[in-house]
Amino acid sequence: MSPHPPATAWRIGIDVGGTFTDLVAVPGAGEVWRLDEAVTHKVASTPHDPSEGVERGLVELLGRGVPAESVAAITHGTTIGLNAILQGRVAGAALVTSAGHRDVLQIARARMPRSFDLHARPAPPLIPRSRVFELDRRYGSSGDPVPAADDDLEALAARLAEARAEVVVVSLIGGYAARADEQGVARRLGEILGLPVRSAAALWPQAGEYERVTLALLDAQITPLMTRYFTSLQARLSGLRIDVPLYISTSNGGSVSLEAAMDQPIQTVLSGPASGVSAAAATWPERDLVTFDMGGTSSDIGVLHAGAPMLTTAATVGPHPLIMPVVEVSAIGAGGGSVVWADDVGAEPVLRVGPESVGAVPGPASYGAGGDRPALTDAYVHAGVIDPDRFLDGTFPLRSDLATAALARVAGDLAQTDAEAGAPEPSDARAAADGVVDASFRIASVGMAARLRRVLAARGEVPERYLLVAFGGAGATHAALLAEEVGIGGVLVPSAAGTFCALGAAIAPIRRDWARTLRVAVDERSRGELEDACAALREEADAWLRQEQPDARAVLVFTADLHYDGQFTSIEIPLGESSDAGAAPEVDAGDVVRRFADRHEQLYGFADATAGVRTSTVRASMTVQLGEARHGAGSELFREVGRRSVRYDGQRRDAAVYALATDGEDAWIDGPAVIDRPDTTVLVPQGWRATGEAAGIRLDRVTEGARADGEDAC
Repeated sequence: MSPHPPATAWRIGIDVGGTFTDLVAVPGAGEVWRLDEAVTHKVASTPHDPSEGVERGLVELLGRGVPAESVAAITHGTTIGLNAILQGRVAGAALVTSAGHRDVLQIARARMPRSFDLHARPAPPLIPRSRVFELDRRYGSSGDPVPAADDDLEALAARLAEARAEVVVVSLIGGYAARADEQGVARRLGEILGLPVRSAAALWPQAGEYERVTLALLDAQITPLMTRYFTSLQARLSGLRIDVPLYISTSNGGSVSLEAAMDQPIQTVLSGPASGVSAAAATWPERDLVTFDMGGTSSDIGVLHAGAPMLTTAATVGPHPLIMPVVEVSAIGAGGGSVVWADDVGAEPVLRVGPESVGAVPGPASYGAGGDRPALTDAYVHAGVIDPDRFLDGTFPLRSDLATAALARVAGDLAQTDAEAGAPEPSDARAAADGVVDASFRIASVGMAARLRRVLAARGEVPERYLLVAFGGAGATHAALLAEEVGIGGVLVPSAAGTFCALGAAIAPIRRDWARTLRVAVDERSRGELEDACAALREEADAWLRQEQPDARAVLVFTADLHYDGQFTSIEIPLGESSDAGAAPEVDAGDVVRRFADRHEQLYGFADATAGVRTSTVRASMTVQLGEARHGAGSELFREVGRRSVRYDGQRRDAAVYALATDGEDAWIDGPAVIDRPDTTVLVPQGWRATGEAAGIRLDRVTEGARADGEDAC
C-alpha cells in the first residue's frame, strides 16, 4: 500500500545542482496542489550527463508511491546553459552587424566594469573579431531602412561559410524597430547557408546594441547543447513510459514548454535559484521575505516585496549583460561544499572559506569518498550540528573522524609553515579543529551579512523588516547564525527545505516577458503612445498564449522603465494589468509620474518635481497559474530524541535533539537545540525559539522574559 494518500494527479519538479539532483512530487486534483503531502527525493548529480541523474531520481521517486500513470506534468530546472557559458563550452558563432559596427563587442559600453579599479579588465568579447561580418544595412529609430550601398547576401553568405560557424546571429543597427525586416535577412541567410541563423530583434527587440547582440549570441551559442540535452531528456522520459507535458524552469521565476525553451534557451540560464524564490512566493504570499538558498557550491539570496519576487534587467552571466527580466538572485557567500583553507600568500596565513568547492565528487572529507580537503559541511559535522549517522535521514552516513582530521590539517597550515612538523595528536587535533570551525562559521556569516545588507540597501530597504526564508541543504543549518549577524529577527524553514528549488519548479506558473522600446515624455500628450505600446505587447502575448496554452486564463502586467530628463538609469514602474484577452490598461500619466517620484525618493533620497519624466522601454509580463498551492491546516510538532554537544559560537553547549513527528509533544522549543530532518538540519541557537507551522518551522529571537512567558503558557 502506498504511504501517501491517493491523488488524481502529481506534478514533479526537478532541480539539478552541482552536488545533488532534487526531485519533488506534489499531489493534487489539477486546481489545488497539496504542498504538505509532497514527496521529496535526492540523488547524487551526474556532471558528465545530468539527464542520467534525473532518470535515476525519477525511477526512485516513482518507487516511493508516485504512480507513473498519474504524473500530470514535469518541470525541470537546469544550469547546463549557464555552466556551458561560464566554462566556454559553447558552439562557434558568427555575427552579422551593420557596416561600421564590427567592433561592437570590443567597444561594448565604452567604459570599464569598475570605474576606480586600475586593474579592472573589460569583459572579453564573446566571439573574436574575425567572426564578425558587416552588412550595409541599418534602420532609423522609426524602423525605416537607411539607404544601403550594398546588400549582397550571397557574397556575405560565402564569407560566413569560410568562417565555419555553427550558428549565426544577425543584429543590425536599429533592428529593434524593424524586427520583421531583420528576421527576413536572417531567414534568407539561413536558406543560403543551411545553418541556424537567428535574429537578435526577434529574440528581444529592445534598444541597446551591445546588450541585444550579447543576448542573441549567448542564446545562439548554447542552442545546440541545450537542444541535445532536452532531446536526451525526452528520450529518457519516454524510456520510463512517462508521456506528459515537460516544462522548463525560466530565469523569471516561471516556466515554459519544452519547445519554447528549445527556441530560446537563454531564458533558462538563471532558472535554478529563481525557482526557490518562486516557491517562497507561493508558500508565504503577501510577505516581505529574503530567501537564503545555501547549497553545495554557493549561497544565494533573493528579495520578495509583498510576496512578489524582485526582478532585474541588469543581471549578468559571468561578465556579460543579460537584459531579459530575471529574478534578482545574488550570490552572497559560501555553500556547504565550499573549501575551508589556509591562504599563505600574505605575510601570515589566514583562513578562507571558498570560493572553490569540493563538488559532488569527491565531496567533503566526511563523505569518505577520497576527498581530503575540508568543506563547511565538515565543520558542521565536527561541531556536532550535523549528526553523521542521520545525514539525509541516515541514507548517506558521514565520517566525523575524517572531518576532524581535515580541519586539523588546516589548523596546522595556519599555525606553522614547517613542512616537516608532525601531525597533531588526536586530542590536539580536536582542539585545533574547534578553532577552525569557530573561525569558518564567523567568516562565512560576516561575508554573507555584508552582501545581504548591500543588496537590500540598493533597494532602499533594511534587513529588520524582512523574514529570512532558509532552504537548500545547508540553509537551515546556517540561517540563525546569519540572521544574528545581519539583524533579522525571524527565520522561516519550509517543509521541503532541502528540495525547495525543485518544489518551486513543480508549482511554477507559466511566464513569459516582452519588451518594446518607446522614448517619449510621460504626460497626457503621450498617453496614447503608451497605451498603443501596451496594446501591441498585448497582441504579441495573446498570440503566444494561443500557441502555448490555448485554454488558459492569464494575467498580463504592464510596466515602463522611467527616468528623469538626462538621467542614464531607469526605474521600472507599473502601468496596470489586464486579465481579459485583447484588453490593455488605460494609462494615467499623472499617477505614473507620482509613483516614479515616490520610488526615486525611496531609492536615492530625493525626487525632482521640476524635471521631466521620460520612458525608455515598455514591458509586459504574462503569468498563467497552473493551480493553487496550499498547505494543510496542521502545524509541525517536535519530539525530543536525544542530546548532543554542539559548537557554533566559540563554545560547546549541551543541546536537545528533536525530530518532527505527528505524535510530537512540543509545538515550540527553545535553543540551544538541533532539529534533525530528513533533508536538512535546523540549528536553534541559544536565545532563539523554534515554532511549528503548517508550512514548516519558524525561528524567532526571544528575550528571557518571552521564554519565561512561553513556559508559563504551556
